[in-house]
Amino acid sequence: MIKRLLRSRGAAKFRRNKLAMFSLAIIVAYVLLSVYIVATNVVNDHVAKDKLEGRPLLGLLLTSQTREIFGPREMPGFGLEGSASQRYEASLFYLEIASNAFRDIDRIGESGRDPNDVLRDYEVTGRPFADLPIEDLRAIRERARAQADRVLEVRRQAGSIELLPVLIGKLSANRDALEQLIASGQTDTDEAFNRQEDVSFGLEEIAEQIETFQANTGADNPMSAIDAQELLDVATDIFDAEDIASSPLYDKALIDRVTAAAAESRETLDARLGAEVDTLRPIINELFPEPEGLASAMNSFRLSLGTDRQGRSILIRALYSAKIAIQVGVVTALIAVGFGSVLGAAGAFFGGWVDHLVNWLYSMFTSIPYLVLLAVLAMLFLGSKFEGTLIPLYVAFALTYWIGPCRVTRGEAMKIKELEYVQAATAIGFGRFYILIRHILPNTAHLMFINFSLLLIAAIKGEVILTFLGLGLKQGASWGIMIRDSAQQVVNDNFWQIGAATFFMFLLVLAFNIFTDALQDAFDPKHVA
Repeated sequence: MIKRLLRSRGAAKFRRNKLAMFSLAIIVAYVLLSVYIVATNVVNDHVAKDKLEGRPLLGLLLTSQTREIFGPREMPGFGLEGSASQRYEASLFYLEIASNAFRDIDRIGESGRDPNDVLRDYEVTGRPFADLPIEDLRAIRERARAQADRVLEVRRQAGSIELLPVLIGKLSANRDALEQLIASGQTDTDEAFNRQEDVSFGLEEIAEQIETFQANTGADNPMSAIDAQELLDVATDIFDAEDIASSPLYDKALIDRVTAAAAESRETLDARLGAEVDTLRPIINELFPEPEGLASAMNSFRLSLGTDRQGRSILIRALYSAKIAIQVGVVTALIAVGFGSVLGAAGAFFGGWVDHLVNWLYSMFTSIPYLVLLAVLAMLFLGSKFEGTLIPLYVAFALTYWIGPCRVTRGEAMKIKELEYVQAATAIGFGRFYILIRHILPNTAHLMFINFSLLLIAAIKGEVILTFLGLGLKQGASWGIMIRDSAQQVVNDNFWQIGAATFFMFLLVLAFNIFTDALQDAFDPKHVA
């Protein structure tokens, strides 16, 4: 059947479609990736005497690698450095690991455990501790801690100056509102008195913030030229004014000077922060040397799309999720197409009560909304031992997706059974079941291939949706899990995880869409010219 299909005119037409062949190459790449992941995991779990986790290539896409911590949390991808604050947080990640390791070493006491074993327990995948004596590592850690404290002080100063624009904006809004009340003659209202107090208190808050900043940073910053007492004097005059109409509102030029000084101070602090962080990073590299050679290339590959909130490699999880998608799609499509096609062909060929039963079954399932049926079938496994596995997805998709192949195959089989060769086979005396298997089903093979491709796409998208809703896979790696876990990252303008999951899913689904359209154009009689 397959040889006849490959030698047909439709197959030749399909091969001439360059876009379809390119899409087929993408699909084959995804399938080969899935086969590679399955094979390496089987070898690691059941065949190899030595585990493959330490192998650069064979251990790259093991299931355990999707849980490994490869670097700081929420690292940007493509080698981007990120802001000074992000680089500081990355350095703190390694410094915290070192501190925890030395804390445990100090607790060893007389247990006799080797301190180097403790260091190995705390190693970040791809970035082990430097091969130095423990005391030398401690000294490096202390230098890193001292430099981190200096960075923290600069960050604290920058944080205090960040509040000034907020306070100034609030003050300007209250001043404008008070001016409008004075212009309209509403000076004896409670709102006017409240606005007057808000302007006075706002000036006092700004003055206090300036004094605090000046005390923490010294005289070598633009804000040192601002006299906070001048703001306090104006605030007192506004608060003590008995006649709001003649209330001495502050000079806007004074606040403009504060705003300009705050902006200049922020630029100075940002430059200092960057310099201090750049001083910290080489010390961290002394403690955790960057790998070289093949190890460096593999580490760069893992971190090429950054890390998630747990420090796991986004690329590794996205690639491994392709195996989950292909696995769910293939299993679901095989079951649904096989069951639906046989049922539809049997109903059309045998007719009578068999056909009525088939019609009743798919009519009943069709009457239930598609997504509702999927969710209900998946929820049946909540609380069972299969919850959180792929079994609920297989059952939900298989019991939902067989309807399409059943209806299409039934219609085609009704035409085929009236053809001369089927009637001749019946007249010769072949059994009806033999005719169904030998003549009816093989001549609907083109529809099976088309439906297989369509249902594989539907299963991939369905798995992502149900997993995102919490009804599919609970643990491990999946595009649905990645999209669900990236919600907080998107709020913080970190789109690496959701972008990677969406891209890999989009590429596969688009390739299958193009491939399926080409199959229909080549093999479906309704599309053949």
